[in-house]
Amino acid sequence: MGGGSLSRFTRQPAIRLFAREYFESDLIEQGSGEYDPTFVITKLGAKVNRMMVAGLLERMERRDGDSGANYRGSIRDPTGLHMFNVGSFQPEIHAQVEELVAKFDQNEEPILLLAIGKASPYQTDDGGVFTGMRLEEFTTINGEGYANWLVETADATLRRIDFFQKSHDLEPSADVYRKVGIADDLISGLITGRGHYSNIDPDVYMVGVLRALDYSEGNLSTISLQAESSKDESNDESETSTEQVKEWISEYLLANNPGDGVHYDAVMNDLASKGISRSVGEATVDLLMEDGLVFEHSFGFIGHIDSN
Repeated sequence: MGGGSLSRFTRQPAIRLFAREYFESDLIEQGSGEYDPTFVITKLGAKVNRMMVAGLLERMERRDGDSGANYRGSIRDPTGLHMFNVGSFQPEIHAQVEELVAKFDQNEEPILLLAIGKASPYQTDDGGVFTGMRLEEFTTINGEGYANWLVETADATLRRIDFFQKSHDLEPSADVYRKVGIADDLISGLITGRGHYSNIDPDVYMVGVLRALDYSEGNLSTISLQAESSKDESNDESETSTEQVKEWISEYLLANNPGDGVHYDAVMNDLASKGISRSVGEATVDLLMEDGLVFEHSFGFIGHIDSN
């Protein structure tokens, strides 16, 4: 694999973002116009419409629906997982994604992916927010390319941490923020986020930065470190039986289906609260589908057969 190239991108600059900062965000800002962009505002003030992410490709699968093929996957960086999808309405990249699925299924070597995607948050009826990414373009990279992304993303995160800390005790005013040198691209997000988030601890993101920098020093060894981390999560869950996880999933679907299915991420988050990793949860959902007990209403929404 080469270092990777994304020279074809002509859209607005994508924010370099570690997984934890994104998946912990639940503030959505939508424009009033039909074509206005949607942003996910992070606790550090980033307004995310598009993002650049990288890491170990941990999951990649094709699913066929009434409207055609769609794809779902996940990329693991040192702080967690970025969940992504490719819709049936994106035929221009389906051929490239099919190649990636085939390569992933061969399971011959770990795949490092550098990707740009659009923020794709979903808000439930009860106000819960699940963050995902709609994949737009991607390339495989080598260890050196990944190390470069880690360093660049650590720098971008440190910048946000620094400005967040500077703004913490100030009046939430654009003029006040500018006077102390807070960057214009973060002012709006910091002010809006301050009215939404509480008890923000920037140190948790600093831990991710330090971990990323440590990984970048190891270069190619980061692949095995992340792979082993994923295996360790599964080992920690070995005492929980598959039947127990199946029961939890079934109970959640039966209790929370409004009639058109439950969002996939809601099920995964419920399992996470019980100490079950996403990889185990996804595998168990697949088993329930094979058993004919769970089915997919539409892309990203599943239901229990007894709830119909």
